[in-house]
Amino acid sequence: MTAKLVEMFQQTFMLNVLAGTMLVAALCAYLGVFIVLRRAVFVGAALAQVSSLGVAIALFATGAIETWWDVHLHVPPQPIAVTLTLAAAVLMAVQHKEVRLPRETVVGVAYAAAAGFAILVVALSTHAESEVLNLMFGNVLAIGPAEVALLAAAFSCVAAIHFAFFKEFLFVSFDPDMAMALGLRARFWNVLLFLTVGVTISLAIRAAGALVVFDLLVLPAATALLLRKNLRRTFLIAVVAGLVSSFVGISISYVADLPSGPTIVAVSSILLVCVALGPRRA
Repeated sequence: MTAKLVEMFQQTFMLNVLAGTMLVAALCAYLGVFIVLRRAVFVGAALAQVSSLGVAIALFATGAIETWWDVHLHVPPQPIAVTLTLAAAVLMAVQHKEVRLPRETVVGVAYAAAAGFAILVVALSTHAESEVLNLMFGNVLAIGPAEVALLAAAFSCVAAIHFAFFKEFLFVSFDPDMAMALGLRARFWNVLLFLTVGVTISLAIRAAGALVVFDLLVLPAATALLLRKNLRRTFLIAVVAGLVSSFVGISISYVADLPSGPTIVAVSSILLVCVALGPRRA
C-alpha cells in the first residue's frame, strides 16, 4: 500500500488530480456551510443539475452540427453551463419571499425540469452518453494542468469576494430581515452570494461531476456543524473535512483501483457518521 501511495505522488497526472480535486473540495465545503445553515441544501442539487443541462446542450449542439452540416465544430460547454447556472442562481436568490409558490417548490421544479431536459437532450445526442456519466459520477482522473489553472483562477476570485464581504454574506444569510432594517442591501448581497455558488458549481462539476460536487457542498458542512464551537471555526472545519475526504478518497481509489468520485463520497459519508456517533460538542 505504501509503495502504491509513493507511486501515486510520482505520477504527474495524479498531482494534477489531487490539486484540482482539493481546490473543488475546499471551496465547495466552505460555501456548503452557507447552504446548509440557510436550509437550502436542495439549491446545490438543483444548480448542479442545471449546470449538467448546460453541458448536455453543448454536447448535443456539437453532435448536431457534425451530423446536419458535416462540420467538426466543438461547442464549448463551459460558457453555456455557467450562463444557465448563474441565471438559475439569480432566480433562486431574488425569490426571498413566497409570492405564489414556496422557494422549496421553485427549487424542486428547477431540479426536475433540468434533469428531465438533460435526459432528453442526451437521448437525442449522438455521442453524449459517456460525457453525461462523467458529469454524474465524476472523472477527476481527467483533470489536467489547464483545468487546474482555470479552477485556481476562478476560485481565487470567488475566495477574494468572500474574504472581502464575509460579514455581509453572513448577515444576510442568517438574519435578512434585520439586515434590511439596518439598511444593508440584503437582496444584492444575497444575489452575489448565490452567484459565487453558481460559478463554483458550474466549474467544479466539469472537474468532479455532479455527485461529488453535491457531496462536497453538503457532507463536510454537516460534519463541521456537528463539531462546531463557534461559527467562524465551522467554516474552517468544513474546509478541512472536505480536503481530508478528497485526499483520502483519491488515495484509496488509486491504491484499490476504485472509481474516484464514489470513493470520495463514501469517505465523506464515513467521516460524517463517525463524527455523528462521537461525543457531542457544546
